[in-house]
Order: sequence, then C-alpha cells, then structure tokens
Amino acid sequence: MNNIGTVLIVGAGPTGMTAAMELSRLGIPVRLVEKTSKPATTSRAVGVQARTLELFEQRGLAGQLVERGNQGVAVSAYGGGKRVFRLEFKNIDSRYKYILFVSQAETEKTLRGAIEKAGVNIEWDTTLIGFSQAEHGDGVVSILRHSDGSLESLSSSYLISAEGAHSTVRETLGLHFEGKALDEQYALGDFYIDGDLPDSDLHVFSSGHGFLGMFPMGNKRYRLIASNPISKPSKDTEPSIGELQQLYDQRSPIPAKFHDMSWSSWFHINSRMIHQLRSGRIFLGGDSAHIHSPAGAQGMNTGIQDMFDLSWKLAMVLKGEAKEEILDTYATDRIPVIQNVLTKTEGLTKAIGEENPIFRSVFNHLAPWFVGTDFVQHNSTERMSQLSLNYRESPLSENHSSPGSLKAGDRVPDLAVTVLNVEGSADQRPKPSTLFQLMDPSTWTLFYSNITDPSKTHSQINSAIGAWHHLMRGHQIAAVDSDGEAFEHLFGAASSILLVRPDGYIAFGGNEGTIPQLAEYCAKWFVGKPLPAIKGEHHA
Repeated sequence: MNNIGTVLIVGAGPTGMTAAMELSRLGIPVRLVEKTSKPATTSRAVGVQARTLELFEQRGLAGQLVERGNQGVAVSAYGGGKRVFRLEFKNIDSRYKYILFVSQAETEKTLRGAIEKAGVNIEWDTTLIGFSQAEHGDGVVSILRHSDGSLESLSSSYLISAEGAHSTVRETLGLHFEGKALDEQYALGDFYIDGDLPDSDLHVFSSGHGFLGMFPMGNKRYRLIASNPISKPSKDTEPSIGELQQLYDQRSPIPAKFHDMSWSSWFHINSRMIHQLRSGRIFLGGDSAHIHSPAGAQGMNTGIQDMFDLSWKLAMVLKGEAKEEILDTYATDRIPVIQNVLTKTEGLTKAIGEENPIFRSVFNHLAPWFVGTDFVQHNSTERMSQLSLNYRESPLSENHSSPGSLKAGDRVPDLAVTVLNVEGSADQRPKPSTLFQLMDPSTWTLFYSNITDPSKTHSQINSAIGAWHHLMRGHQIAAVDSDGEAFEHLFGAASSILLVRPDGYIAFGGNEGTIPQLAEYCAKWFVGKPLPAIKGEHHA
C-alpha cells in the first residue's frame, strides 16, 4: 500500500464527523479539529431523511439514531383555519417511511461514538488560522492554534473545510458565497406542549400573520419556527415562551399550551452556495459550501451526503486505487444537488410564508386536490426524503444498454433478492439476501442478473477487468418468488450487469455484451493491480 498521508478536517459538526468516520473506516488517518470547546447541546437541525438513514444503516448507525428520535410519518399543512392537505411518507421506496425528528445533538452524539470507536479524537478548542498549498505541491500546510495559545504547523495530504457558514477556508480562498439573505426574521424555540397536536406529523401553518412550523421531537416536545415575530429581534434578547405561545395562537386552529422551554433564538435565513467545491487539495462541504432555509429539513442531510460522496473518492486516490481525476467528480456530483436544494427550499419558504390573501385563498382551495394525487404524494415525498437524488449527469455514470429501470447514477434501492453461485462453487444453494446487505460501503459491487451462461460471463469479466478485481465484490442475483415483478422492473428481463459505487449509486449499467465497455470504464478511473478473481463469497 502507498504511504497514505493525513487528511485534516476542520469542523466537528455532522459534516466533519461524517468525513472523519468514512475516511478512518477506509483506512485513511485524519485530524479532526473544532474551534469550540465542547459539543453543542441545542437542537439546531432536527430532521434526518430516509436516504441519510439508509447510508447510516450500512455503517451500523441507523438503529441507535432511530431509537433516539421520533418518526414523522406525514406533513400536515393548514390554512384558513383548517388542514389543507396531508403529505404522507408511507409509499416512499425505503424501510424508513418517515422523517426522523431528532435533536442535532443526538445525531452528533451518534457520529462521535462512531469516530471514537475508530480511534479518532476531536481536538476541541483548536482553530485553523491559516493554510497554504504550493501550486504544484503534494500537500497542504495549515497553522492551528490550540487552547493554550500555542501554534502548530501541520502538513496534510488534503484539507476538508466543514467549518460552517463562517468558513475561514472559503473566505481565504476568495470563493464567492453566491445568494442572498431573505428579508424575513424568524423565532425559534424548543418546548413541551399540552394539547391535541399529533406528534406523528410535521405541522405547517400558513396565515395572514405569516408562517409557523411545529416539528415533533417526540413525547410532546416540539421545535417551533415562525416568521414575523412580534417583538424586535436583537442579539441581546431571545424569544420568550409567551411570545411563541402568542405566535402559535395567532396561526393554528389546534389548541395547545406551551411549557418547559429549553432553548429559543432569533433566526435569519440565508440562501447561499459556492460553485467551486475544490481548490487543489482543499475541499469544502456542508455549511461551508451551502446554507439554506430549514424548510423541508434538507440542510444537515445535504452536508452529510457531501461527505459520503467525497470520502470514498479521496480514500481511493490516497491508497493508489483510483486516478486523481476522480476527485473532480465530487463537485460535478454535488453542485447540481446543492443548487436544487437551494432552489426548492427557497421556493417552499416563499410559498408557505406568502401573506397575500389572494394567493392563500387559491392555495387553500387547490392544494387539497393537487397534493391529494398519487403522483404528487409519491414524488414530493421521494424528493423530500432525498431518495430520488441521482447522479445521472455525473462523469462517473455510464449507461450501455442496461435493460431495467435502474440506470447509471441512480440510487440502488433495498430489495429482497436471491443470491446464486456459479457452476463449480462448493455451495450451490441459493441464499436469501437484500441488495443493501450485499453492498459493502468499503468497496465497489458488481450485480449480475439473468445471465445465460454464468460461468462463461464470469470468465469473460475476470479476463476483461482482472486488473481491478481487488476493488470489487461480485454477486449473481435473482428475484425472490414473492417479488419477481419488482425485480424485473429494476433489473429487466434480459441480462444485466451493474457496477455500484461504494456510496450505493450505480456507476455503470450494461449487459453481457458490454463487458469491453466495462473494462474501458475501469481503465478510465481505476489504478490496476492484477489479482486472480473478484473477492467475495458469491461470483457471477
């Protein structure tokens, strides 16, 4: 193995800790520094989406987080003194048919446990005060200031900025944080309620007074966000529970009494992003690269998924397994996603906060019909859950006549399948499994289905991509008896060969006739190392 250099990660929030978890899991040494002196205890972000939970599941983290949170199975929107529509998550293509409402402090606690188990210690009260990289150098030199005031000069192979909205790295690089500050001021608060507001739903109230949202944290505890606060926000004050109660009573037709408030704050929405996520050996993600409205609970999830995209690419390059050019695909993958999140959350914020009586009247009359359609219910919840996110336009995505609905760039959904062994294997018994169980997030996965001559196809693939066998695990799969229609929809009725990235998105889609193109794909992105066969229990 090559001599692997350290990656410096600046910022120990969800984005930075995800990077530390992934890189350390993949064998890359990291330094994780954080300028604050201890973990945050307030619940800034409160929603974890289904796609994030799926990625956590493959790393053994979803179960404990789900236990700590509350499952919001629907979004209820109100206007004109009544519920206008209810958007339900019951039909999304995931086992996590809900938004998990959980304090960001709990999400961070889960991630801290994972990185501590991997031997990564957060260096609290440590500030990045400067850095430099030579134009054609092989690393980054950073200056860190420790809690005792001492300075350290640290050389690292790469630097990841996960510092948040006030990123020193972004400002030093001169990257334009394009966007705007929205005009409205907001009040936030966490408290318990007595009343009949169901904690199964995220509740959104639209009125002439402005917008109000109630995020259910479980056990009658809620997070409130409301536009147009009554008092004038200032840095020396915070919203009182009395004011939050008054805002709620103005806008909600459902009686509820607030008590035991643990935290409150004023909030001003910025909607901004950079269009360059990489500068040489420096990468930016999370709030360092994009900030937006909390509408739809997208922000923290987007930052976490930035690092799921970047980390495996960085690890492969550092281990000499992939060509350096693969790092450019971090930006080409994520910038369209970030732009889409900004556009959608900005539009949603404007729509639910619209005070124009004509707009609200039209919305209250048409929304029940429009949102009630199966198409809108399904597509809206799939987008909000980030399940429909795809990388079809990525340079890493190549389609070559794959027969099913799954195409290069798509997320592989979880599905019960039967795993088959090739002729000549010691154990010929088909084995039940699921796609998620077969995908190891530490490596690439090849799925084969409907292969006419498995031994011949396996031999052809071994011959064509033998130099990259060590990077992949292969599985020949078939439908289970009870789910043949779903299997055929995804993989088709003809032969299919899919190469899946470590983050669960399809990179290459083809069939038995496109094995030469698969070899060309591997040669384009990977660094070869001849081995006799694809490692793993099951081969195609």
